[in-house]
Amino acid sequence: MNTKPVDNRLRIALAGGGTGGHIIPALAIAEELQRCVTEQSAFTGVDLLFFGSDYCMETRLIPEAGFTLEALPIRGLSRSLSIDGLKHNFLLPGRMVASILKANKILSQFSPHITVGTGGYASAIPVRQSLRNNIPVVLQEQNSYPGLVTRLFAVKAKQVFLTYADAQKHLKGAQITISGNPIRHLDETVDRVDAAHFFGLNPELPTLFILGGSQGARSLNRHFVKKASLYLEKIGMQILWQTGKADLEFCQKHVGSNPRIKLMPFIKEMDQAYSVADLMVCRAGAMTLTEINHYSLPAILIPLPSATANHQEFNARSQETAGAAKVLLESDLAEGAFLPLITEIFTNREKLNTMAQASAALRKPDAARTICDTIIKIASTCA
Repeated sequence: MNTKPVDNRLRIALAGGGTGGHIIPALAIAEELQRCVTEQSAFTGVDLLFFGSDYCMETRLIPEAGFTLEALPIRGLSRSLSIDGLKHNFLLPGRMVASILKANKILSQFSPHITVGTGGYASAIPVRQSLRNNIPVVLQEQNSYPGLVTRLFAVKAKQVFLTYADAQKHLKGAQITISGNPIRHLDETVDRVDAAHFFGLNPELPTLFILGGSQGARSLNRHFVKKASLYLEKIGMQILWQTGKADLEFCQKHVGSNPRIKLMPFIKEMDQAYSVADLMVCRAGAMTLTEINHYSLPAILIPLPSATANHQEFNARSQETAGAAKVLLESDLAEGAFLPLITEIFTNREKLNTMAQASAALRKPDAARTICDTIIKIASTCA
């Protein structure tokens, strides 16, 4: 890496990783900075450098997007009591020291105007070392209950950008902006009839879209293979269902060839899927919620019980408080709570529309621009 630059280019380090929920906002911010720096400031361009773990999906996603990644040899703490888990944790202190030394060296050479932290354990060391080296830090938080990195460093950050106002109560003393969650490449709604035909569905029937995430959600799949026929019998609807690749054969075996159920292992054309959907059944990860708000979709949210610090339920409750969703805990699925809930929503068009309007009200399409405008202002005062 070159020595400290002396030109008039804006230099931004971005730190985040582990999951797409931390990586995608960082990429959205980086791409928006590339678009707006020269028109918004005296900087002649922008240089962007990402920090992440050498273990997680950022090693693929960030280079694919055309950015430089400095991968640190850091891992998260293993909660497993297995031999592998114990070995993993035994090596953790050494990995932390190596990561600190590497981060310090890179920060010294790159000399960023600002470090942007988007969460995940891979962001902790770059954010911490930036603060120790008097590099201004801004943080972006996707969840209603802030992650550990945000909670640790919020008070020392120049600005903390939140998706949900509910997160403020956990960050006393921090400089807060409710910006929304920046996300990449979201298309506009396509024609519903065309979207229905794309999936071989009936455009006249209301559509329930079951989305367990890119890998599917096994517990949701297990429930709906048993109950889907009953739900279709009681309600005049159809189902678009992303099962995940691992569960496709299992779901096909139990569902059969019902013409009102469209099973897919993975849906690449999400603009088509969201456009045909009238109601979502999904988890409450930050990216999923940002997407369904973008498409003004109401939802029945079933938070992942094992999510870190139960953050998915916090997200879901924020959506419910706003009127955009109903929350159903996974433990209540077996108690028969789903049928009366979906009946209440799908048989009341006014209620469905009201929820859709509330979902649309949560949409913040200018989130990335809001964050980048502030980054540029802070950097301009520090340059």
